[in-house]
Amino acid sequence: MVTSTARRVNPIATVVSVVAAGIAVIIVLHIILFVFEANPANGAVETIADWADWLTRWARDVFTPDNVKARVAANYGLAAVVYLAVGAFVSRLVSRV
Repeated sequence: MVTSTARRVNPIATVVSVVAAGIAVIIVLHIILFVFEANPANGAVETIADWADWLTRWARDVFTPDNVKARVAANYGLAAVVYLAVGAFVSRLVSRV
């Protein structure tokens, strides 16, 4: 008799994880582009900035250092971590159902 230790993958849990990771990637890309002073008139940079701004509205001015780059990195970084943590939590909840 062969027993399997493979876990069944819940597709909804996978979607939740992928969406949360995608959101975090957009936010981290914005942090990198902002810190390294990418051209804000570039279409791709502008699009990523717009999406990141919309996704992180709730995390604005949680931290208020004087340095603008540090402020963006801290506030947007917090949002990315929260999205990943909440995504992992919800994914685990969904996979248990």
